[in-house]
Amino acid sequence: MTVLEKKSIFNSMPKHLKTEITRINGYLKEVVTFFDSSGKPISRIVNPLMVELKPRDILQIFVGAFLIAAPLCFTEEVWQLSISLKKNNVYALGLISLTTVTLFIYLNFYRYKLKGHFLNFLKRVLATYVITISSIILILILIDKFPFEENPGIAIKRVIIIGFPSTFGAVISDYLK
Repeated sequence: MTVLEKKSIFNSMPKHLKTEITRINGYLKEVVTFFDSSGKPISRIVNPLMVELKPRDILQIFVGAFLIAAPLCFTEEVWQLSISLKKNNVYALGLISLTTVTLFIYLNFYRYKLKGHFLNFLKRVLATYVITISSIILILILIDKFPFEENPGIAIKRVIIIGFPSTFGAVISDYLK
């Protein structure tokens, strides 16, 4: 069944279904109430509406990024790869990561809800990358493997290479509620 068919089913039964967005315990929720033929409510479904970026989300992004980045930052293979891999290949990794993570966030958090929440969408994508990159840089500085002053090109390549899988960990962790 296509999305249009699903929408047409719900649109053909507006008296049997009511959808509203409400705030419960500080979080936005989508409340769907089903009615019988006499108009009495028979059941209610409460779905989380994950369109706002809350402190809990930021912590989840950090934990997901850190879980993937920490072991990668300690591997000599990544250090050597950041030296030997061509810049264009590294930038392609970054572009693939940005595209995939942006699509994941859109499809899992904002599909059918982007209107009115576009700024929150951009904040979530930006937060995912800023938090991931910050955690990678922090770890690399602590283990003295972030040569930004001596060789900024290698330092940036190292962050992008480690950031490629780390952003996926961050966004998956953010998605789990």
